[in-house]
Amino acid sequence: MHHLVDVSCAPDRPGTEVDLLVDTLWTLGAIGVQELDGVLRGAFDDKAAALLAAERLGATWHTVDDREGLDAWRSFADVHRAGPFVIRPPWLATVPDAVNVVIDPGDAFGSGSHPSTRLVLGLLPGLVSPGSRVVDLGTGSGVLAIAAALLGASVTAVDTDPAAAAAVAGNCAANQVVDRIHFSLGDASELEGDFDIGLCNMTIDLQERIGPSLAADFTTLVVGGILQGEQEARVCVAHDRRIHARQVEGEWAALVLR
Repeated sequence: MHHLVDVSCAPDRPGTEVDLLVDTLWTLGAIGVQELDGVLRGAFDDKAAALLAAERLGATWHTVDDREGLDAWRSFADVHRAGPFVIRPPWLATVPDAVNVVIDPGDAFGSGSHPSTRLVLGLLPGLVSPGSRVVDLGTGSGVLAIAAALLGASVTAVDTDPAAAAAVAGNCAANQVVDRIHFSLGDASELEGDFDIGLCNMTIDLQERIGPSLAADFTTLVVGGILQGEQEARVCVAHDRRIHARQVEGEWAALVLR
């Protein structure tokens, strides 16, 4: 059985709010999110997680059988392009002339569909090269870590969510990068070591929480999950760095900080 959570999403609602609702559904354990006419629908395979999502978001929910639930998400799944990368679920065919990143998010956040993920991915080819030492803070499904590994990096992927461990393991195997990625369960601020590149695709509140307490050192830090304008200045303060490069999509921004 699968459980569908429907969140009211008025047509005049700002796009940023919709994106944050999508993020929230993924974070609460959705295995798929679909934008319908005036509704965001999240699919859950765990009833308790669905009930929690419905309660937090003031949403309605109902239960469907497996064919009507999970198979329906597979039918509308799509590929997402970001620079040389194509992010696709494992049940869709390989896209030629692109670096295919195969991602099944499972119960962890990160399908590659959100602008913040695509923006960070677009910055990686100009920064990561064979032999680069990369750390992905808050890795989720591992999409950024895997993309860096496909560019030849040695990657440490960190997350506090136990569900991320299984998602990263499966996705590393699907992309044949098991030997290039080490997963560490724990708080990003507790990680120690020197890295060439740090990846931090988190909302501004989390950036401000962990930034000042990060023990690891990075030559270059790539941040995503922030909005253009005030949040760009705030994230520079949080990490005590200056903007070296940036990419934007809609209201979202990703920055290279040094």
